[in-house]
Order: sequence, then structure tokens, then C-alpha cells
Amino acid sequence: MPSEHFSGHTLTKVKNQIKKGVSAAVVYRDQDTTGLAIKITKTGASWYYSTRDTNLQIAPFSHFGLDDLPMLRELVVKIKKAAKAGQPIEILVKSFAAGHSVQDAKHLHDVATGQGVTWEVGRDLYLEWCGRNRNPDTARGYKSALGATPGLHDDFAPIHGKPLAAILTRDLAQVRDNIVSRCTERAIEQHQARDTSRKDVVSGIRQADLTVSALKAAFKHFVNKKQFNLDRNPAADLSKCLERPTEIAGKDKFRALTQIEIGALWEALEACPNETVRGVLKLQLLTGQRRTTPTIALQSAFQFDSGAYDCIWGLEDKSHHWRKLALPPLAANIVRHALRMATNNPDSNHLFPKQRPKKQGDTMEGHINVRTVSDGIEDMRKPGGVFELMPFNVSTHDLRKAFVSIAGPKMSQFILRGRPMDAEEVEMITHKNEGRESVAQLVYDKNSYLDVKLEILTWWQEYVLEGHRMYVASLKMKEVA
Repeated sequence: MPSEHFSGHTLTKVKNQIKKGVSAAVVYRDQDTTGLAIKITKTGASWYYSTRDTNLQIAPFSHFGLDDLPMLRELVVKIKKAAKAGQPIEILVKSFAAGHSVQDAKHLHDVATGQGVTWEVGRDLYLEWCGRNRNPDTARGYKSALGATPGLHDDFAPIHGKPLAAILTRDLAQVRDNIVSRCTERAIEQHQARDTSRKDVVSGIRQADLTVSALKAAFKHFVNKKQFNLDRNPAADLSKCLERPTEIAGKDKFRALTQIEIGALWEALEACPNETVRGVLKLQLLTGQRRTTPTIALQSAFQFDSGAYDCIWGLEDKSHHWRKLALPPLAANIVRHALRMATNNPDSNHLFPKQRPKKQGDTMEGHINVRTVSDGIEDMRKPGGVFELMPFNVSTHDLRKAFVSIAGPKMSQFILRGRPMDAEEVEMITHKNEGRESVAQLVYDKNSYLDVKLEILTWWQEYVLEGHRMYVASLKMKEVA
């Protein structure tokens, strides 16, 4: 068995012997990297990993040439390291022979031996972690943005089945661009089908940017968790979409609900057949919160007869900052009624308990399904609903948008620390924690600005009810006409 330092001369000798043919097997062994060998037989020649204990074909001789020798030597070193650790080496060899680089073959080997995970496995583990440690809206949004639902699944083709460690920034950039391209193509198809002016791709850009944010969060998690065995973050340099629409399609539709439209919403809620959905949406509208905030609220979060305040609601925002709201009379009565109704489901601690088990054997410990709440608004967009003819699809987010858009410009009529409030300070109701400046306040000051919050929410309650009166009056005028 000849042994020599593999070089161009060695490969030429092998080629000549293949042409002439051999009567018995001839094996050349590389002196540079023990284990790398070339075996010539009557039927041809192949590269081998060959040791005293193992004789494994890597690939046909013709697949690699002189320039590939460093790569073959690197592969053999990794094979020996894996074999010494008692790990199976077949995946390492087969993936390399299939055209993967040595590094990618190593990543696939790591997945096969439990030292790494593929994108789908890592993504699902991250989403499971989000479900336990992040706001439900955030976890739900990430599930969609990371391709775990049918909508974006095909856009993630560049990383389907890839080990996390093998994913590159350009792979993630291709995912982002796939989303934009798909939405652009769909806009063109809609234009051709409806013979209308071409829609912009702003929705695709927005979705792609959400996916970029979710990818950055996911890979930051992967890098910081030992179980993923990842030492670099391919999402660190990933940018949001470089494309920007020159004109926002449908900009005339991007507005808040008017007062009379809010009144129409209230009228529709009065007739909502699902009493729990009615309570969730009324409480959301009267307090300007996100959909999930009242949906997942615990009964213990509401304190009644607290001195000067009828009801105080203690809640967390999506960043886990706590916030206190003093509820106006109508909202407080909605909470009281919900608490009475909640006694029908003693297994749940939520203000709006689960209405039915999701599957056989499921407990009733949770809260009402968020999708069920959204359906309550979407039903109003159907034929005959109050929002059937609206120029945009009204959703639960529009309840929050209406409060911010209308209350913001009116904030100057409220006084805080002896001065008129700024429009941006509407966020003390909807977004911010209790604007503290010290640890002492963080721990002890649980009633920051409750007076002015109650004043703002009471004004908003009257605004909603006045809108309802306007809407009812408009219906009576139509009947007379």
C-alpha cells in the first residue's frame, strides 16, 4: 500500500492507472493526513476514509481534484475527531459527498448527534419559550412572522431543514426578500384582475420588517442559550427592507374611527349575542387597551372600593411593566358583572373565563379565546353589520387607535403637576408604566396619577356614549325619512 504526500503527481498516477486498469486493488495513503486514501479497483477509483478499524468510501475519485485536497484533509480530520468521540460518522461523509461544504456537513452531523438543531426545531423551541415568557400578542405575532403558520411558510424555503449553525445572513435576507416579492406579485395580480390602479407593496414591506424583528429576537435567544450550541448570530447584521413605497396605497383609509362610528360600534356590542365577548370589547374600548389585556385579565387584578376610587385595575403591558388604572363607572360595572358571571366557571381565575374546552379532556382553567374576541368585531364587517360599508376592515386594534387618536389632541384640557398635559401623555393610559424616577417609587408608589387617569377615562366614557346617542339619533332620522 503506497504511502506518500498527496500532490498533483499522485493524482496523475491514479488517473493513468485508471486508464490502464489494475488486476488487484491499489490503495494510496496520504502522509499529510492519516486516514485519507485513494483506492483503485478494476471498476474505478474512489476517495476513502481508511484506518485500521474503518474503511468508508467518501466519493468517486473524479468528484474532487488537486484544489480540493485541503478540503478533503479537513473532512478527514473532523471524521477522526467524531470517531474518537464515539459518534457515528456516516452523516458527515454522506452530506459532504452530496455537495455540502465540510462546515455544513459538520453542522448536519451535529444535528444527527444531538449537538445542534435544525431551523424548524429551534424555531418551535423558541416559540414555546415565548409562550411562557412573553406577552401572548408577542408570542402570537412571532409564530406568524417566523413561518410557523401557513401564511409565510414557503417564504422560509432558504432555511427549511438547515441546521441553525449553517444559516447565513444572506439566507435570512432571502427570506425577507421572498415576503416582499410574494406580496408584490399578489398586488400585480389584483391589479390585473380588478382593472384598478396598482396597489403598493407596503403590506409586504411591513410584514417583512416584522419577520426581520422576529428573526433578530430568535437568533439572539439561540446565541444566548447553551442548548443550541451557536456561537455566532447571522441575524445581527440583517437589515429591514431597503425598499420603501413612494406612495402609501390606501392612505385615505388609514384613519381612526369617528365619534358616530364609535357609537355604531357600541350599538353593535349591545346586540352581541356572546356576553363574554361583549364584556371584553366594551372594556377594551372604554380603557384604550390592547385586545389581549382585558382578554387575559385575572379576577385578582381588580380592586373595588379603594378609597376615592370605585375600581382600580392593576395590569402589565407587553414589556411586563405594571400599570394602574382607576376605572370610570361604566367600565367598573362591566367588571362587576363579569366577576359575577365568572363564578359559573370556578376552575378559572380569569375575568373572562374560557367558554369551552379546545379539545377532549382539556381543562377550563384559561381565558376566553382571543380569536373569539376578534370574531366579535369581524362579524360587524359582514353584510348587514354596522361596518359593512367601511372603507377599511375594522379590527380590535381600531378600538385602541380611536382612543389614542381622539384623546391625544384633547389632553391639554387635563392638568398634571399644575400644567396642561401634552398629547403624547395619553400613553400613561395605553402604554407606559408608572413614570418612576427612583427605586422607592418603583416599590411603593402604586397610585401614580390615578386622579388624572380617572378624569381622562371618564371623559372618554362620555365621548363614547355621546357617539352612541348620535348614532341612535341618525337611525331614527333614517326611519322618519
